[in-house]
Amino acid sequence: MALYVHALAATGVVRNARLLAGDFQARGHHVTLVTALPGGEGVAGVPHHALLALAGGSRMLQKWRAMPRLHAYLRGARPDVLLSAGNHGHLTAMLGSRAVPGLRRVYRISNDLRRAAPGTPGSMAGSLGRLLAMRLLAADADRLVLVSPTLAVGAFARALAQGRAHVIENAIDPAIARARAIGPSPHGCHDDGVPVIVAIGRLAPQKNFGTLLAAFALLRRDGIVARLVILGESRDGAQQALRDQADALGIGADLFLPGTVDNVFPWLARAGAFVLPSWWEGSANVLLEAMALDVPVVVSRSAGNAASLLEQGRHGLLIDPSDPAAMAQAMAQQIDPARSIRPGGRIDAYRLDAMLDAWAQAIG
Repeated sequence: MALYVHALAATGVVRNARLLAGDFQARGHHVTLVTALPGGEGVAGVPHHALLALAGGSRMLQKWRAMPRLHAYLRGARPDVLLSAGNHGHLTAMLGSRAVPGLRRVYRISNDLRRAAPGTPGSMAGSLGRLLAMRLLAADADRLVLVSPTLAVGAFARALAQGRAHVIENAIDPAIARARAIGPSPHGCHDDGVPVIVAIGRLAPQKNFGTLLAAFALLRRDGIVARLVILGESRDGAQQALRDQADALGIGADLFLPGTVDNVFPWLARAGAFVLPSWWEGSANVLLEAMALDVPVVVSRSAGNAASLLEQGRHGLLIDPSDPAAMAQAMAQQIDPARSIRPGGRIDAYRLDAMLDAWAQAIG
């Protein structure tokens, strides 16, 4: 099996790819992690093959450069299955695997290609391109795996009805999460009793952190003392743009942007609340991580399977991602121990061993 991702970066897609690679290897498959870009943390005992020697150029240029190299690799290695584990890798996997005999293609649909929530940033051309991508992937796949039932629309719904698609939601081992949360405070902002609100994700438009800052400013104007921490990778000046927005809103002193961290669990364990304001998601790993630590959560209704994860608000608060006032009210409730709604034992319905078993059955 060749398991493909664009790069071994610090993302939810890659965390799941590592889990799958290790489990398939343990079940007796011969697995190779294949990436466009070199570097990153792989999986013990699983070979890693990088198609490109250097990571230069735009992501799209990297994808085009990787396609002929992936084709050559597949022709030489002759795996039975090519599993493309995340949306950013599907174009390379689909075009780079043309005319490779005996190869089954499995695409894991890791994010919502429709992006249908009102107010979601984007263009008509982008929407049409994503609809075309859905049709092409559904037509090309031997198997599709959707990480959320909310992704079963259009061509993906038809593939599900035909038996060529499966819904396998992401999962977590709570014991591992709790063990990794043990340790000293990762930052001084946790040490004086002021509630800390934590958000996690790439500093990208999808994650809707601009609205989160507007909501946090409303919270502070209401006299509620709190701090906001956003953990995640920044590209193209995104971190500075958030800092500038925070300064303009008068909350710069209460915003912390530490960047990417190796272990998010000590941050989550000390959080007054976790916020996921995304315009769209598939099945957000960070939400599962917060739930595993029983952190009160505030989550966008359009964030993939979040509504079903929280049983329509029984285990956390759901909000409109375009409404900063509602987001502020929800954060105020969740950082108040007397009023907060916690996930409780809901995470037990999303067991990692059940997810891995479902993947083993889907691959066959």
